[in-house]
Amino acid sequence: MTRSLALGAYLALAGLSRRRGEAEPPRPEGSLLWVHADGPERLPALSALAERLWPEGIATLVTLPRRFDLPVPTGRLLLRPAPYEGGAAVRTFLDHWKPDLLLWVGGGLRPALLARTMVPKLLVEGAPEPGLLARGARWPGLTRAVVPLFERALVQGDASAERLSRAGIPEERLEIVGPFDSPAPVLPCNERERRDLAQTIGARPVWLAADLPMAELPVVLAAHRIASRSAHRLLLILAPRVPEEAPAMARALNEASLRVALRAEGAEPEDRTQVYLADGTSEMGLWLRLAPLTFLGGTLARGPGGRSPFEAAALGSALLHGPVTAPHGEAWVRLDIVGAAQTVSNAAELGQGVEALLAPDRAAAMAQAGWDVATQGAEVMNRVADLIEERIFRADEAAAAALHIPARA
Repeated sequence: MTRSLALGAYLALAGLSRRRGEAEPPRPEGSLLWVHADGPERLPALSALAERLWPEGIATLVTLPRRFDLPVPTGRLLLRPAPYEGGAAVRTFLDHWKPDLLLWVGGGLRPALLARTMVPKLLVEGAPEPGLLARGARWPGLTRAVVPLFERALVQGDASAERLSRAGIPEERLEIVGPFDSPAPVLPCNERERRDLAQTIGARPVWLAADLPMAELPVVLAAHRIASRSAHRLLLILAPRVPEEAPAMARALNEASLRVALRAEGAEPEDRTQVYLADGTSEMGLWLRLAPLTFLGGTLARGPGGRSPFEAAALGSALLHGPVTAPHGEAWVRLDIVGAAQTVSNAAELGQGVEALLAPDRAAAMAQAGWDVATQGAEVMNRVADLIEERIFRADEAAAAALHIPARA
């Protein structure tokens, strides 16, 4: 009783607002998923979700809180500011878009928006903070009236699950999953090239310096010398960040008295080759498949930042990196926590790290941990997509049965 009174009072107060919002673009035909996300950083994952759902005839509308400027839409996403919390604005929004399902991704919950949306509702990565409501958080009983409106909640960790359970969601509606993010990209490669190069390299130990800026070349060369003391046949594959810097890198390698083979000249890493110099990063999928250990360039002090570490982790490479983790800080934290990556600060630490990870069992353990993290995104994405399709198609079947018409296959 308290819960319904609290929500009713809140809705009555919100209904006093005269804000009606702005004109909306045309609604696409067919089924429509409405996603409310807590910020634009969610858009890459939501774009991947929209691509997954599009062949099933489901369009995706994404709303963001009004404090954010809307970016230029990409892919299959429709982007709009979230409606105001007032009753008239919410009704106008819902009457126009007529969503078939609401997916709430992160952020605080808005009672009027949720209570007036009379379609199935799913929550992903909810309850990141103790305060669950973005509006009306101080109203007694309002949280326990709003949170159970979700028929399914996918959360990270026991703490979030317990918080939602205390807020009123039955345990059978809760699932503990990994982070909801974009599936790790699987970089392509020419399989024939990979097979031929793997045969040429044979049993030699190999490590990769990927996406390397010129400024970090001295550190990598010094580290290679350190690691080569215990692995005399160690091969370094070097992929420059800027292809135009490859000739300068080749000169520096020759001046360092290292035997270099240049990919650009059609050379192969023969038995006496110490460094195999690629002509850029266009074949990164090939190099990551050949090297069980990768140092990602751009991450040393004052570096410009590097590529997504999930590219390497998804292909089974153990990872070394410097202290500069932007713009992929969250990904690096997740990999570091599970022991899939190791931080180094200078040539000595990098060389020692390479030397230690030449032990196949240790590199394999790191690679497995990294692969587990990198592929979590795909698993959660598939689970969310399955729930969306199940509920939308179930609603279609119910509507078709009511009208005595065949449901879609």
